[in-house]
Amino acid sequence: MYTKKEFFKIVSYVIICLSTFFLSLITTTTAQSKIFKIKAIEVSEPFDAKFDKERVINKAFLMAFEELTSSIITTKYKLNIERTKLSDIKYLIESFEIKNESFLDKKYFAKLNVNFNKKRTLNFFEKKNIFPSLKKNKDFLTILIFLDNEKNQIFLYENNPFYENWNNRKEKYFLINYILIDEDIEDIKLINENKENIENYQFEEIIKKYDTDDYIVSIIFDNKKEIRILSKFSFDGNLKIINQKYKDVNLTNQDELENLIFKTKINLEDLWKSNNLINTSLKLPINLQLNPKDTYKIVNLEKKLDTIDLIYDYYVTNISSTNLNYKIIFNGSPNQFLKIMAENNIKIDIENEIWKIK
Repeated sequence: MYTKKEFFKIVSYVIICLSTFFLSLITTTTAQSKIFKIKAIEVSEPFDAKFDKERVINKAFLMAFEELTSSIITTKYKLNIERTKLSDIKYLIESFEIKNESFLDKKYFAKLNVNFNKKRTLNFFEKKNIFPSLKKNKDFLTILIFLDNEKNQIFLYENNPFYENWNNRKEKYFLINYILIDEDIEDIKLINENKENIENYQFEEIIKKYDTDDYIVSIIFDNKKEIRILSKFSFDGNLKIINQKYKDVNLTNQDELENLIFKTKINLEDLWKSNNLINTSLKLPINLQLNPKDTYKIVNLEKKLDTIDLIYDYYVTNISSTNLNYKIIFNGSPNQFLKIMAENNIKIDIENEIWKIK
């Protein structure tokens, strides 16, 4: 027979062991399930004697891969993967689900969510010498100025084909959300007053009204035989400039106009992605420790780690009654890691060799 004291000691030990096992299982499962999720891929196929559901699913996989790569790699890298085999794409996919299946007018319709294994996908890009970027959506105040050189006129809103058609086409993989400035007579006056020096004008009087430091200014010079688009791209205190020229574009042709707008947006997307590259070749090991009894902090930590694209991997290395140790593989510097943790309201004590969650 056990004494009362011995009994409670055994029960406490069992609880600690079960908690340890549970935490280890949750952590491992969560780490393995880190994904790039592509939602609502729409597919359709004639529903006849030749209908093959597997062919439809394979079609969705190809579309999902195209959307994923379009959202996290720049245009210059797309050539490296344009002949990627379906079998290689399937290897990157961790899971998928079919939703909203329907049959209408002898056609099959469905939407699929496709989940790409993050670790495998990053390794795939690394082997092809591709640096992907963070999938980071961002709002930018956007000023579009159309300058007709032949008429020596400048347009901000009305008769500005770019302002009027800029948001006609929105791709799911676009990361930039363009916030077009509101129509304002004072803005038109300012632009006209600085027409002769528009390339060097700072636009501060207009931008300050919107309480933002992140903006895009695109100036379109129409020389009839040539269109020049000068874009000033300001974010995080940095200013970058793109200057592109296009010949024989008919802006009165809606298709040609929208195609030119699309090309301009792709250039801006590439610039934004290049500012958020993930250096997958840099894998910094970080040891992080916390109290295994503090369930809230454990759950919160793993929840945050799963949302950070610079986290390549993480897992539990040791569990005891007093300490729970994580190994985190980070695609960046220690300062970057600490900054991201602080932004996620996770305080870390770095005084000792093993960092601890406060």
